Amino acid sequence: MQDFDFDNALTMHRAWKMKFHIALGRVQGEDFDTRPLGDPTQCELGRWLTANAAELRDSPAVANLLPVHEEFHRQSKSIADAIREGHILHMSDSAIGAYLELSSRIEALLLTLKQELQPAA
Repeated sequence: MQDFDFDNALTMHRAWKMKFHIALGRVQGEDFDTRPLGDPTQCELGRWLTANAAELRDSPAVANLLPVHEEFHRQSKSIADAIREGHILHMSDSAIGAYLELSSRIEALLLTLKQELQPAA
């Protein structure tokens, strides 16, 4: 199985709150492609999960993580689109709140997977 930097993945997923905050002031009305953001196979975690699918298929943590990770990316794209279109103007928007709850679930599942894959000491 390929090595994976769980700490970096956690950092990257946590960084989206800041990216959306910055985006509120920069991307409204701009024409940029949010499709890659909505694709869960485009991030480091998604590529690792895909590359190691055979070895991870029996993992309970992965079974829980996959649908949450897909929803995370779906919501990320939706929020980025809404920001670009001027529908989300503040970090207090309910869509951002729901996204942050989903982000917390991703973090917890990543930590569970990390513990599951670490050899017993």
